[in-house]
Amino acid sequence: MATTETVEDPLKLLSDITLPDPRQKHFTGSLRDRHAVLCRINLHEGVPVEVRQSFETAKNLSLYTWFVYRFHQVSELMAYVTLEMALRNRFLLDYSDLPVPTLAKLLKLASEKQWIKNDRFPSLLSKAKQHAWDLKNFKLASEHDFEKEPEMRCVGPTDTEIAEALAEIDLVGGITNTANKLRNDLAHGSTTLHPQSMSTLKTVSEVINQLFEKL
Repeated sequence: MATTETVEDPLKLLSDITLPDPRQKHFTGSLRDRHAVLCRINLHEGVPVEVRQSFETAKNLSLYTWFVYRFHQVSELMAYVTLEMALRNRFLLDYSDLPVPTLAKLLKLASEKQWIKNDRFPSLLSKAKQHAWDLKNFKLASEHDFEKEPEMRCVGPTDTEIAEALAEIDLVGGITNTANKLRNDLAHGSTTLHPQSMSTLKTVSEVINQLFEKL
C-alpha cells in the first residue's frame, strides 16, 4: 500500500558527504573531540585480534556519526556483536567441548564465573560520582521554589554520598540483564535513535577487557 510518508535520512548528496549531520549542532564539541574520545576507548592486546578488529569497526561507525547521525545505532549493534564474539571466545577457552550458549546465557555465565566484576570497571568511580550528583541535585530541585528563585545552584556530592552511590551501582547486573535485549532490539529492526554510541562502546570495551585479563 502506498504511503505519503517520506524517509527522514535519505542517501546524502555527493556534494554533502563531508558536511556534518545537522543534528550535531545540538551537541557540544567537534569532530576532533569525538575522534580524541574514541582514541581512548581501546581493547588491550590480550583480547583476540578478531575481536579487536570488530571493535574498531564499531568505533569507526561511531566516528562517522558526525556525518550520519543514524550510524549511532549501527555502531551500537556492531559493539554488541563484538561483545558476543568476545564472550564466545572466552567461553571456548574453558569449555571447548561444549556448544556455545546464547548471548543471554553467556552474559549470565560471565557474571557467575566472575569473568567480569563491578570493581574492575575503570569507569565505576566516575559513574558513582555522577549518580551521587544526580541524586543530590534532583532532590534539591524538587525542594527548590523556582517561582521565588528561578535559578538554583547545583551542589557537588560529598565523599560519603559518593561511597553510598558506589554501593548501589551494579554494572555487572545491569549489563547481564540488558545487553542481549538491547542487541536484539537493534538486530531485529528498531526505530531506536539516540546519540550514545560512544558511551556504549566505553562500557562494552570495559567488559571485553575484563574477559581476557590475566589469561
